[in-house]
Amino acid sequence: MIIRAVYIGNSEEAYINKEFKEGLNIISSDDNNKGKTIVIQAIMYCLGNIPAFPSAFDYENYYFILYIEQDDKLIKICRKNKNFVIRKDEEYTVFDNTAEFKRYWNKNIQKLPIIKKENIYKIVDPELLVQIFFVGQDKKVTYDIVNKGFYKKEDFYKLIYSMAGINGDAAPIEDIEKAKKKIKELKNERDILLKENKILKKNLALEFLSSTNDRAALEGMLKEVERIKNKLVNLKKERSNAVSRRTKNEIALKELRSLNRTMKTGQISCMDCGSTHIAYESADSEFSFDISTSKMRTQILNSVQEKIDIYNEEITRLTNEISLCQKELDACMETEDIPIEALLVIRQEMEGARNADDRIKEIDTEVQELSGQLEMKSAISEDIEKKIKNLLNGIINTMNGFYSKVDSAGTEPYADIFTTRDKIYSGSEATEFHLARMYAFGKILKHDYPIIVDSFRAEDLSTERENKVLNEFKELDNQIIFTTTLKAEEGEKYAFDSSLNNISFSGHVTNKMLSNAYVDEFRKVAEEMLITINS
Repeated sequence: MIIRAVYIGNSEEAYINKEFKEGLNIISSDDNNKGKTIVIQAIMYCLGNIPAFPSAFDYENYYFILYIEQDDKLIKICRKNKNFVIRKDEEYTVFDNTAEFKRYWNKNIQKLPIIKKENIYKIVDPELLVQIFFVGQDKKVTYDIVNKGFYKKEDFYKLIYSMAGINGDAAPIEDIEKAKKKIKELKNERDILLKENKILKKNLALEFLSSTNDRAALEGMLKEVERIKNKLVNLKKERSNAVSRRTKNEIALKELRSLNRTMKTGQISCMDCGSTHIAYESADSEFSFDISTSKMRTQILNSVQEKIDIYNEEITRLTNEISLCQKELDACMETEDIPIEALLVIRQEMEGARNADDRIKEIDTEVQELSGQLEMKSAISEDIEKKIKNLLNGIINTMNGFYSKVDSAGTEPYADIFTTRDKIYSGSEATEFHLARMYAFGKILKHDYPIIVDSFRAEDLSTERENKVLNEFKELDNQIIFTTTLKAEEGEKYAFDSSLNNISFSGHVTNKMLSNAYVDEFRKVAEEMLITINS
């Protein structure tokens, strides 16, 4: 994938940059606040990332258009808030949210990694995917992923495995003995708390069941039933959302086709203003398309039908998963020895026990998480485990190879793709760590995404180490886009380096990169995307 151009603007001001080339690109300026971060975030925003623009930039009032080259084809993406328009060849497709955008991307542009999340296989969201090839100016933490929320660090590991073609559910590499010891300590603390609070002093239901199943087996069954039930709930929720969105698009499609038939027999006009121009609006009314012409109606009809087809595929997949999950639940509940009434009694008593003491609840959650990691690891076949180990070792060794070349004074090699929480890099060490990771991901995973690092010399990376960094990244086949602020004594140091493409922002007005000088051209580019920029 190659970034070709970035367009940012509205009816009053705009900015355009068409200077990106293959290989190494460095966006530089002689001062801060010249617009480097806005351009970088505009690229990531159009690729589906969550917005992370500078606080002073009111991004919601602008349209963002990105030209990328994928498999020798030019693809144009426009985004405004949640809504997207993609132009591929002569086809236009409109999306109301990132979920629709990523499904289209996976089907029509490039296969995206799939990971297991909450017991359901999902196409990974852009907010996690971009962390494979992008480092922002802020939030350069080394011990965890950025924008931690729905996704966790273990999901990032799964993303890496998927990109490497390793099919298997794997927890992050953990210190097994340490985890077992921690579980034992937590269980001992739980037993003490139970005795102190006299919870479950006598359990008649368990006494009733003592001749058929032991407590451990019973709790295991209940835990499995709970897991399957939660999976069913999540699957049905996803299917319900997909059906709802499909229905809305089917209604829109029906209205558009009805409009098409009506226009063959007469003329439709607006009762308020008398205009014969009729518009199709995206969700939140961010994009408006004049569908008065047959050509435009056909484009929008095809776009809506594409979304319906995507949702149909998603509903079929989810329905199949729900069917399998229900069979799994039925098989789990099959028992001749334990009455269902007894299971319900025990379930209620166990819920009461968990609610009796907040600390016990915390312990149960932590033990469950640790046990889940151990179970996941033990369930992985030796072959998959070996592949995962080799993959991570390859990435870490490549990181260390990069580190040793860039910083010969470095004494402690990297042990993982994340640091531990109690060992946080700062300053130039953090910069080197992130650069090493981006380099290793490109080298080992062999992805074709552009590698983008905003402020790649942050925290005073020395000139000597900077040159070594650039030499290493020039070896990769990926497009590289770095940004940096130059010191006064450096002048325009990249301008005469033929081995890279220097994009200078020094001429920009501080805090005012956008201007009305670009508006006319921006309007034309937007019109090519069938978007009208209203005054």
